[in-house]
Parts: sequence; structure tokens; C-alpha cells
Amino acid sequence: MLNYIQGLSTFAKTAPLLAKEVDDTRIFGIDPQLLADAAIMGLAMMVLFTLLSFLLFNPARELLEKRQQKIDDDLKSASESKEKMEELKLEYNEKLKNVDKEADEILSESRKKALKRENQIIDEAKAEANRIIVQANKEAELEKSKVKDEVKKEMISIASVMAGKFVDESIDEKRQAALIDETLKEMGDSTWQS
Repeated sequence: MLNYIQGLSTFAKTAPLLAKEVDDTRIFGIDPQLLADAAIMGLAMMVLFTLLSFLLFNPARELLEKRQQKIDDDLKSASESKEKMEELKLEYNEKLKNVDKEADEILSESRKKALKRENQIIDEAKAEANRIIVQANKEAELEKSKVKDEVKKEMISIASVMAGKFVDESIDEKRQAALIDETLKEMGDSTWQS
């Protein structure tokens, strides 16, 4: 520290002498050496600026431009997506409004189909019932025909039996009435009821 103080005192003593040696005729103390140094310094700064511009500023500027372009593209894409979303939202809302109408139409159509099918089933059932009735009537007619044929055969056999008895005996009216009653009793009531 002592050396530092001694150095300051020496500088204080020599500084006024140095100031007197400087030429007072120059403005701002500009001399040819200063101008040459300033020109070299300016040239070095321009070279440095140009070099830094190519090495740092242009890549940084390109990076910023790419980033700006990406942001612009993202904003454009987001705006297009928003427009599409709005269109879809409107379409969805329209569909929601029409859902009730479509549901009513579907229910109405289903009811019509069900009624049509019901009528078809009823018609088929009626046709089947009519077919069964017709079949039953045919069977009843066949049974009646069979019964009539049997009755006719029975009557023919009765008539032949009676004729044989008439022939065997000479018959007067009293005897004939008695034979008919006797034959009817032999046949019984069950023959005539079926």
C-alpha cells in the first residue's frame, strides 16, 4: 500500500508537466495518428459487423422469420379449425333440432308398419279360420252323406226284410201294420237317431 501511495504522489507531481508539453494548437487533441487509429478502428468494426451479420444476425433473423411463419401458419390453421368447428356446431345444432322430427317420423313409420302387419296377421287368421270352417263343413257334409248312405242301406235292408216277410205271409192290412211295427222295434230307436 505504501508503494501505491508513493506512485500517486509521483503522478501528481509529473501530471502538470505533461499537460504543459501537449500542443495547445490542436482542437480536441486530434492528430494524424488519432485519425489513422480511428479509421482502422472503424474499418475493423465494419468488418466485425459484416462478419457477425453473416455468422450470427442472418441465422438469427432466419430463425425468427421461420418462427414467425410457423406462428402465422398455426394461427391460420387455428382460424380454419375454428371456422370448421363453428360449421360443425351449426350442423350439430340443426341435427339436434331435427332429431325430434326424425324420431316422430320413425315412430310414425313404425306404427304404420305395425298396423299393416297387424292387419295382415288378422287377414291371414281370418283366411285360416275360413279355410278351417270350409274344411269342417266339407267333413260334415261327407259325414252326412255317409250317414244318409248308411240309412239308405239300412232302409233297403229293412225294406227287403219286410218284403221277404210280406212274401212269406199273405198279409192283410192289420198284419202289414203289425209287421212294420215289429220291424221298427227290432231296429230300435238308435238306428234312426244317428
